[in-house]
Amino acid sequence: MGRAELVENLNSALSWELAGVIQYSQHSFLVTGKYREVYKDWFRDQAEEAQDHAEALGDKIVALGGVPTVEPAMIRQSVDLDEMLKQDLELEREAMAAYMAAWAACDDNDLPQKFWLEEQIAAEQMHIEELEKLTNERTAKAGSEKIILREVS
Repeated sequence: MGRAELVENLNSALSWELAGVIQYSQHSFLVTGKYREVYKDWFRDQAEEAQDHAEALGDKIVALGGVPTVEPAMIRQSVDLDEMLKQDLELEREAMAAYMAAWAACDDNDLPQKFWLEEQIAAEQMHIEELEKLTNERTAKAGSEKIILREVS
């Protein structure tokens, strides 16, 4: 595997982060109803984080001798909050796949690149887990076990 493949995969991740900036911003504009005040700010925070990731990726791509893409990946839109969250989960999963491909494209002895990518992958995993909770794809199993309390004399 070479630098060209790594740069290509980083550019794929960059395209998903650029899409995230746009998609999360659009969702913050379109969200309505009783949850608007909560989700408007949440979507905007996610857009800012996607922007930070895009900037880091762009800098990394140039450091590796590449040219950062200016093309965002597919942007999904909805006016339904549940659908927005599902769309954002799909976006985060696509970004994760791109980061994982970039990690796999690193040479075995290129530990600094791998360590940097692992930090990005961990951040993406946190986004995925949060969105899985918000879309009810991930629920806690608490309460399924019986807890026995004893009185202490």
